[in-house]
Amino acid sequence: MEGKMNQTKNVNLEEYVNLSLVDMVTDKIRSNIYNGRYLPGKRLVVRELSEELGVSHTPIKDALNRLVSEGYVVALPRKSMVVREYSNIEFIDNFETRLMFELYYADEILENARRDERVLADLEALKAAMEDIIKNNENISYETWVSFETSFHQRYMKECSNKKVYELYCQLDTNRQSYFTYMNNNSLPLSLDIIHTNCQEHAAIVEAIRNGEPKTFCQVVSNHLIRACGDYTIDECSKKRFQQLIKNAEKFLATLP
Repeated sequence: MEGKMNQTKNVNLEEYVNLSLVDMVTDKIRSNIYNGRYLPGKRLVVRELSEELGVSHTPIKDALNRLVSEGYVVALPRKSMVVREYSNIEFIDNFETRLMFELYYADEILENARRDERVLADLEALKAAMEDIIKNNENISYETWVSFETSFHQRYMKECSNKKVYELYCQLDTNRQSYFTYMNNNSLPLSLDIIHTNCQEHAAIVEAIRNGEPKTFCQVVSNHLIRACGDYTIDECSKKRFQQLIKNAEKFLATLP
């Protein structure tokens, strides 16, 4: 008993306080990235962040390293840290990969959703959560929006039988990439009009899964992803790649009964 009491007395409370501070600093920097205060490509200087956030250099450094591991920040040579940038071609390529996965496994997704009512219940809950977020037009949590939208699409894709494909699908992280590629192009967060359009398209996906028609599901998903990609065709190279994506999707849809 005495040994346990001594262990309790020897707990380093300063270490716990520091961990909590790193969490708060990480959350603040991440939030500033989502709301456009720190745009893609911005150099994150420890001294400047320390002054801005009112904390010492150590929690800033720890927070930046954590954000590097999360994929929000990139460590460049000579210890420079910058907010990660995405190219439009990289985005379109990843979206086409995602589209290929969703269309190919449509039958399994719908069949498993028919067997398990929890799939639709989960999707309805996520759709409602996203709709709640945009009710407050003045104070949208973009980070929460991206998190819910990611969960929404991963929820139905989880019903495919190939767990390796599902793992690769999640690693694409296209919803977050879409958000930051938009900011990279426009220097501001997603417009409210685009978010409302996404909500309408999510509702159409839920309805297609409820109806259980593979062709309808494939068409709705294809429309959703192609419409999203269209926002990123800002030069000849991305336009050409986008047109190829459309052709490939149309070829697949034409094979459906």
